[in-house]
Amino acid sequence: MRFLSPSYLHLLWLALVPVVLWLFRRQAKRVPVSTLLFFKSLAREHQESAWLRRIKKWLSLLLTLLVLLFAIFALARPSGNMAADSIGAVVMMVDCSASMAAQDVQGRTRLDAAKERVKQRIRALPDQAVVSLIAFDARPRVLLSRSRNHRECLRLLDELSPAPVEGRPEAALTVAQRLADLESHSRIWLASDSSPSDGAKVDWIPVALKEPLNVGLTSFQIRHSPLARDRYEAFVKVSAAASNPNKTTATLEVSIAGRIAQLRELELAPGESSALILPLEGVRGQQLEMRLKAAGDCFGWDNGLAAPLPKTKPLSVAYFAEKPDPFTELALSALIENGRIEMRRGDPAAWPPKEKPDVYVFEHWLPKEWPADRPVIALTPLSSSGPLHARGIGSVPYDSVRTVQADHPVLFRASSSRIAVTQSTLLELPASIEPLWIAGHEPVLAAGEFEGRRLVVTAFSPAQSEQLALLPSFPLILGNALYWCAENSEALSDVRTLHTGEMLHTDSLVQWHAWNGDSFIEVADDPAHGLLALNRIGSWETVPDRSGACALISAAETNLPILTADAMQSVQPAAPIITASAFSTWPQKLIWLVLGLLLVESFLFHRKAVY
Repeated sequence: MRFLSPSYLHLLWLALVPVVLWLFRRQAKRVPVSTLLFFKSLAREHQESAWLRRIKKWLSLLLTLLVLLFAIFALARPSGNMAADSIGAVVMMVDCSASMAAQDVQGRTRLDAAKERVKQRIRALPDQAVVSLIAFDARPRVLLSRSRNHRECLRLLDELSPAPVEGRPEAALTVAQRLADLESHSRIWLASDSSPSDGAKVDWIPVALKEPLNVGLTSFQIRHSPLARDRYEAFVKVSAAASNPNKTTATLEVSIAGRIAQLRELELAPGESSALILPLEGVRGQQLEMRLKAAGDCFGWDNGLAAPLPKTKPLSVAYFAEKPDPFTELALSALIENGRIEMRRGDPAAWPPKEKPDVYVFEHWLPKEWPADRPVIALTPLSSSGPLHARGIGSVPYDSVRTVQADHPVLFRASSSRIAVTQSTLLELPASIEPLWIAGHEPVLAAGEFEGRRLVVTAFSPAQSEQLALLPSFPLILGNALYWCAENSEALSDVRTLHTGEMLHTDSLVQWHAWNGDSFIEVADDPAHGLLALNRIGSWETVPDRSGACALISAAETNLPILTADAMQSVQPAAPIITASAFSTWPQKLIWLVLGLLLVESFLFHRKAVY
């Protein structure tokens, strides 16, 4: 047996009070009286021996102590030894990620269904069961920790709402396990539309839809066109959920400043994706809106996004060349004329520069000490340095190249079908640098990362590659390489699309042109302590002329799970919890019964006791 409220046991010291009063009770005194007739009549009515009177006095003290002790034990709420399958504590994990906003035909979200199922289980728990409540999306939030206040748990559960954030339950599971380890006979409940990972010791409460249908935007990026003014290129990926019953027809509507700029119709099979490159024309700062429409779509948060046409600064490029290639200089000049870059030129003797650029470009030369603080584009290196091992080999012409990763950002819109190159450098690449073009059996264009910094390297000579010099592929590749290397730089901060759930550092009010799952609305958020959690989809702007875009763009959330027959069978019934509740409180009921009997007996005994 254990006590559910052991704090009341400190009242046991009250048992000393009747003991002290009994020890220091008043003794009978001899008093002279005028006659004994009255006392003799009383003695005849209450004839009893001295030993019997002494026993009654001891029994009176014992009954008083028992009444006091049983009253304190009753307040301490004793509980019997719990059965092996009974519940002493429950940690409830409720998924509040974006997919929990998917609606059924009645308009109920998955979170509404989860709250209803969890409430039923809470009401079936015994009163002494300890409950904890954790809500999670990308991060866990402990709303209630180790409490027996079930009403408060129900109230907090009612206040939950889904957020347009990708769900990551791993951290929440860790927190839940730690809370469960603090109590005996504890369980973890997970109310979610997605099944728990293998090995997770949780009672899953599945709330997925039986027949979901969804098409959504799962990737988005916008940037300046490298070789044109006031023109932009948007990369968009549209995906269909694998749980869709059939092929789905969707319409993508793209508008700039309220005017339709693009209209695309897509037909996607279940689990299929379609990547689009949309050329756009507009003025910096104008609002770009995208809406995706599909009949029967049950999830709206991945159907829209908004972004301002970026107000980027020119990239700062430091160009060091021992023998500059004329076609490299021509491509860089085109980028300078279109306001895309600001270039500082220098020969190897001027290395290292006093001012740090966004990107270093080396041609026919590499510094002995590799720059570890900036990304690098190495054009036809003739020596080794840092991660690159290269040596000149003269001129080896190739009539064609083979593309290894056609969807890499460096090859964005760059055709390789008619490319002929002349290799002049032999490369030995580390594992983190992957080839993009291969001529013969050797890599001639590669990209990757080294020590957290991006790196692009070429092994061909533009001047000696006749067809390459006549095509726009080389300027496009060079512009793409500059933008890809400097993607995380301050100059391109407005171009990067933030994910919901990220943090924005700002002290001023944030104005939103936000997508609420059905339409665009205007709303504002006030950051706390210089940080704002991005829980909205759309374009944002702050007072010091900062702007950007935030989007869900999550393939995991777009791919809505389906409720299977096996998932329905995994639901645990709540009936056994009631049986465990009745069993675990029998000592408390027994003590109250004994206490009542003792009070009655004590009252009757004291009426007859004579001191």
